[in-house]
Amino acid sequence: MSNKELKTTGDGSHTLFNSAVGEYYHSIHGAIQESTHVFIEAGLHSRASGPGKINILEIGFGTGLNCLLSYSESLELGLPVTYTAFEPFPLSKATISLLNYCRFEGLAGYESVFHAMHEKFSGLIKLRNDFLLSRINTAFEEAILETGSFNLVYFDAFSPEVQPELWQPEIFGKIRESLVPGGILVTYCAKGAVRRALQQSGFSTERLPGPPGKREMLRATAI
Repeated sequence: MSNKELKTTGDGSHTLFNSAVGEYYHSIHGAIQESTHVFIEAGLHSRASGPGKINILEIGFGTGLNCLLSYSESLELGLPVTYTAFEPFPLSKATISLLNYCRFEGLAGYESVFHAMHEKFSGLIKLRNDFLLSRINTAFEEAILETGSFNLVYFDAFSPEVQPELWQPEIFGKIRESLVPGGILVTYCAKGAVRRALQQSGFSTERLPGPPGKREMLRATAI
């Protein structure tokens, strides 16, 4: 795995430690717990009421855990999903094969789906008729997004200390333009500088209780 080291987190699920940047892909207190709390409960559930489909944008696809959880939850909700993910540094299939997410309740039996998510680093992947994943193997700074095309953003980049270029008002402004009115962005990071950058970019923000091991997270709404 070169500079990726497999780690077992507090809830028994795996994460990876990236020694090149000195950070984990998920919370060491519980990878599945964190992703469920931040992106599914605070994000998907808040945008999944009513008829129709949802368009999700993810910055930082990483292991694909957020996408896998969204796939499982969208089945429960009967919710069609179009999922667009930017990941300039995709993980190898060998690394993905080591991750144990599909052994957990709610994700068991989705091994083929999980591996399909990683079949190609860029392009459209049909996970089921009503769940389309579009992977984009470029840096998000280079992205050109259609105005008003997304309902929900999972902002799951490495921390501002490691990837400061992604936590700037210009980036959040680009995301704001790509959201429908009232669309939301959720992220694990609750730093004051990030909250202010979001507000400067046309979002209202709220601090929410964080996942295990973290006091707070942020949810931002396009205004």
